[in-house]
This record gives sequence, structure tokens and C-alpha cells, in this order.
Amino acid sequence: MNNPILQKWGPQIAGVVIILILLYSLNPFRFVGNGENLVVFSWFGGIQKQALEPGAHVILPAVSETVSFDVKTQALTWKNAAEDAYGPRIAVLTRDGQQLGAEVTLQFVVADAPKVYETLGTDYIDRIAPIVRSVISSEASGFVAQDLYSTKRPVLQAQVRERIATDLSQYGISVTDFLLRDVGFDKDFVSAIEAKTIAENQLAKKAYEIEQATQEAKTNISAAQAEAGRLAAKADALTKNPQYLRVVQSAVLGETLDTLVTR
Repeated sequence: MNNPILQKWGPQIAGVVIILILLYSLNPFRFVGNGENLVVFSWFGGIQKQALEPGAHVILPAVSETVSFDVKTQALTWKNAAEDAYGPRIAVLTRDGQQLGAEVTLQFVVADAPKVYETLGTDYIDRIAPIVRSVISSEASGFVAQDLYSTKRPVLQAQVRERIATDLSQYGISVTDFLLRDVGFDKDFVSAIEAKTIAENQLAKKAYEIEQATQEAKTNISAAQAEAGRLAAKADALTKNPQYLRVVQSAVLGETLDTLVTR
């Protein structure tokens, strides 16, 4: 016995069920987790300018694809014998031809996932790394080794950070920090610098000792000149006033003066 309801709505129900099965099989639902963005590529419209942020989303199946990007802070490190490092220490040359090696860490975030996907692709790490190495090499070549060995290392770090931040911003990457650590130089160069420093310190010490001796001599000369002035004044007084001599003699000889004078 035929059911009139099924006869009337059966085709529609079957169609809805088929559509739901088809949609489920094509997976139009996307769930974006925290610290993640999805870039949507449509065969009709290309890359969507706005990434899908954390939450549930529905996309057009069959004609759209999604690519996940980590938007948390990431670190790209160059360090010897480190499993999580991208590569070994970076070696570059200074302006005077000295080689230095350094541990380097770049911290960054994917600030614009669609732009990163469009300009660098999904292997953006491998595209960032050569840029970092190139900037470090270029900036280090503007310094002499002795400056980087002593006081100019923070200046180099700041210049590299600024250039990398500028270069990567056009690709949708935002630099949060750049660290230049454990900078090492050739052993012969370090020995030469240390020997020069010791010699300069010894020279400075000698110069200080000479200056102290000079100041002491000047003080003694001033004291001698003052004493000579006092003696000259006394001599002048004796010359101009003979009675002054008798006063001095009285103070020295006392009562014997009269005896000496009357004899």
C-alpha cells in the first residue's frame, strides 16, 4: 500500500539526503584552531584577501582549497649541534676581511597569511632564511672586526634587525626580535687584539705615571719658588733696614748679644 506522504515528499527528501551526503563527502566545513589562520584559494576568485580566523567556517566545496598557517611567534635559529636549529652558525666577513661566526635567532609572526601564501608559498621558512643570511653578511661588511670585537656589536644587531624587518614586511612577515649571540673571531685575530690591548694599557699606565711625576715636580718647584721668595724678602729687608738684623740677632742670641756688642 503506497503512502501518499512518501509519494508527495519522497523525491524532495531523497534529494536533500543526497545533497547532504554530497556536502559531507566534499567536506565544506573548516574548523580553525587558536594560533592558526586558513588561507582560502578559490578556482574562480583566486586567493581570498582575508584569512579565516579561529572558529568554524563553511567554504564552497570542490572549487575551494584551504591552507593552514601558524600565526603564533616562530623562531628561526642558526646554531651548531642543535636539533631545532635551521642551520649551523652563520659565518660572514668584516670590512677588513676578518671572518666571524655567530649564533642567530630571528623571531617573527605571520602577520598577513594570504600575502605570505601569495609571495612566499607554504615553504616560507626556506624563503626567509636566505634573506636573513644575506642581510647579516651585507651589514657586517660595513664594520671592521675590532669594532665588532669591542663596542659596535649592538649597533650591528640593531641595523640587521631593522633591515630584515623592512625586507620581510613586504611579504606579510612581522619581525618581533632579532638576536646576535656568541660572536666568535679567528684565534689569531683575538690573540693580536689582546696583545694590542695589553700594550695600550701599559702605555696608558706609563703615561699616567709620567703625568703624576710631572705634577709632583711642578708642586715641588712651586714650593721651592715660594720659599725662595720668602728668603729674598728677608734679604731685602736686611739690606734696607740694618736694625732688622739686630732684632733677629736678639731673638737668636738673647742676652749674649749685649755682651758681644760691648766687648
